[in-house]
Amino acid sequence: MALHLENRSSRRVRVLKGGKIFYNNYCFSVDCVIRNQGAEGMMLSLPAEQHLPDVFAIFNRKDGHLASARMIWRQGDRLGIQLLSEPEDVRQSDQQHIRQMSTMITH
Repeated sequence: MALHLENRSSRRVRVLKGGKIFYNNYCFSVDCVIRNQGAEGMMLSLPAEQHLPDVFAIFNRKDGHLASARMIWRQGDRLGIQLLSEPEDVRQSDQQHIRQMSTMITH
């Protein structure tokens, strides 16, 4: 039996939420599914063939929050990310292009 050591400093909760990854100064985006989340990171699923930069923005369509993130690991269609900023409610953003993301929030 294999022993899995936990490297995270905070606990994650299993979820199933729609997400969107933005990169290249919000010029490109790709849909994803948020599979688990915690205070410091998330596990996402997206097509294995989808190329991404190491740093991007992750948008949680359920909560309406946007944060900067960094890819930590990738295996097939799963991606582990570290949050680099506190999640921001897009409806409260000072930036118009960020506030416009509120149309993508699902309830």
